[in-house]
Amino acid sequence: MFDTCTMFNPETIANVRLRRLYDYWDAKRGTREMPARADIDAIEIGWALGDISLVEVLPDGDFRWRVDGSNLSAFFGCDMGGRKLSEYPFPEYVSTLRARFRAPVERREPVFETGSFSRKEYRWKYDTLFLPLTSDGRRVDMLIQMIDIGRSGSTKR
Repeated sequence: MFDTCTMFNPETIANVRLRRLYDYWDAKRGTREMPARADIDAIEIGWALGDISLVEVLPDGDFRWRVDGSNLSAFFGCDMGGRKLSEYPFPEYVSTLRARFRAPVERREPVFETGSFSRKEYRWKYDTLFLPLTSDGRRVDMLIQMIDIGRSGSTKR
């Protein structure tokens, strides 16, 4: 469950793929609070690219997807690459997504969540990880989000 009050603990990430991405992010930051976008090498995380979004934190409080992973675009039926959160095709989820994007920005640390997503008669379980990035060492200006959707399959409600 998404909880903005709980401090991040990497030991809570049971999902092997998300833990692998966290470990990569952690190694890239070294002794810093968070790595820079320039520290992240797509070749080194090629195994995860289809499930990763790179989200820019805009000065006006909005967010823009720079990259939307191909698996995510296929699952949700839209490619958000280059589009703002305010343009998200499922308006009923915009405020929820905004809160989820804000949490790692405000807390300046990763956020891990397990939850479910419903659409029509189907419900999928998912794990997601938000990892903050900085270009100046102070302000969070980019997020890496990885979503692992229903690896055990979807179920009807």
